[in-house]
Amino acid sequence: MKRVTKAIAWCVAVVIILALSLKGERLDERTTAEFDPTEQVEHFWAEELPALLTGDRVVEVEIFCQELKNNRQLLIDRYGLTLGIGAPYSLLLGGEFTVAEVGEELTTLRTEAGAAFQMRTAYIFGNTVREATGAFSIDDYENTMDFNSIASELNDRVVERIVAPAEELLRVGSRLRVVGALDLSPKGPADEVFELIPLSIQSCE
Repeated sequence: MKRVTKAIAWCVAVVIILALSLKGERLDERTTAEFDPTEQVEHFWAEELPALLTGDRVVEVEIFCQELKNNRQLLIDRYGLTLGIGAPYSLLLGGEFTVAEVGEELTTLRTEAGAAFQMRTAYIFGNTVREATGAFSIDDYENTMDFNSIASELNDRVVERIVAPAEELLRVGSRLRVVGALDLSPKGPADEVFELIPLSIQSCE
């Protein structure tokens, strides 16, 4: 009788363990299925980005160039956002530029004062856009893969929704209002040329 009781108890334990295991697998599958970077980025793009590009998070290019010479750290403290120690600071920059040169991947922009920026128009990688917006936190994601997929989705949007529609505007001599994301390190050469990832391109003509 004791053997039968032990056998029944053992079988019940096995059934419970299997049930919990299957439940955990279904929960993991549901969690994975619920995460949709496209949906999250679409919400940000439609509901948050327009206000962000016209808000006080954007540093105008004249102020950027001035503070870059006078107090780079002050510029970082006021506008920079970073993923963590060792990572560059990302910020939003806006201003009016003249198109100086058009390449396959980079378009050279110049300010009235002559400062040059390289606007990336193809092969956009990295986390610059995601970090500069300040709209996404790694603490909100279960793993780094999900968090990185947000960056990838944002980069794809830039090419498809910002660069592609503006191709006709990218002509040498054109005057443009551009707002974009760039990386800034605490130290850099005086003649540093920054790479700008556009989030808005508008004609000034």
